[in-house]
Amino acid sequence: MSTKLIRQSRLVLSIFLLSACFASSVQAQASKDLLRSYDRLLPLEGGSNFRDMGGYTTADGYQVKRGLLFRSGSLVSLTENDMDYLSQFSFKTVVDLRSQEELELFPNHWAEKAAIGYTNVPYSMASMMSGSLSQVAEDDMSAMEMLSQMGPMYRSMPETIKPQLNLMFQHLLAEETPLVVNCSAGQDRTGIASALILTALGVPRSTIIDDYLLSTRLRRPEFEQSQISEADLQQAAETNVFAAMMLQFNDEGFGEQPNSLYTENRVPFLQFALNAIEENYGSVLGYLDSELGIGAEEVELLRSLYLH
Repeated sequence: MSTKLIRQSRLVLSIFLLSACFASSVQAQASKDLLRSYDRLLPLEGGSNFRDMGGYTTADGYQVKRGLLFRSGSLVSLTENDMDYLSQFSFKTVVDLRSQEELELFPNHWAEKAAIGYTNVPYSMASMMSGSLSQVAEDDMSAMEMLSQMGPMYRSMPETIKPQLNLMFQHLLAEETPLVVNCSAGQDRTGIASALILTALGVPRSTIIDDYLLSTRLRRPEFEQSQISEADLQQAAETNVFAAMMLQFNDEGFGEQPNSLYTENRVPFLQFALNAIEENYGSVLGYLDSELGIGAEEVELLRSLYLH
């Protein structure tokens, strides 16, 4: 090969390497700018309780990476601007914990439109509530009476939404992130799912409870059922237990603001789920291992992927 050709080859290689470095630098800066665009709650026009689980410090001093693990309420009222903003994250997975009754009223169009992997396990809300709340339409149960049943429901949820939790952790192990897990309000089922993720990563219980309680401040109930009118809700309530619940909450003014996540004695509802897990499995990690197949090896992998 001639000296001239060698020099030309080196020049082309240098230009290619410089271009690659520049592109990488631009991409890294864009990623930093995106993470700087919010603290914890994403700045969405039509979002409710859509927030990053990252930034929390673990018991051994590591931090949960930002921009990978998200939790949210209903995703049905996202605007075009919201979708454009969320596209910058390149979401790979939506884990939708909602029941068939909820999806019937409020389907998730964002995941389909954005071609994001969508995970949902069909189940009935009536069965999840073990009959205590599913009779609201017939029994005319007040919203306050419904809230009084939250403790028992929380105790049962680690079992009733176990198939969804299993799939969620499989997505995390496969690094199919950024991932967002959601339900209707992003506080009850999503609160349990988020608590399990953060526990697996080693975040202290007190921090997990604080994160759970943020929902009361960060929810925007007006966006959680904005796609259906009061008349349509009344018609749906004839056959849909979730619609009946929404009507009852709206009639008593609870639908206008987030409900408290405490009992009258100031016990966070999440504590009922965690207590039930610890009674039955010894610890949250014991539950993850026994019921979801997330043993010591999987926990170590999750921490290597989502902590720094």
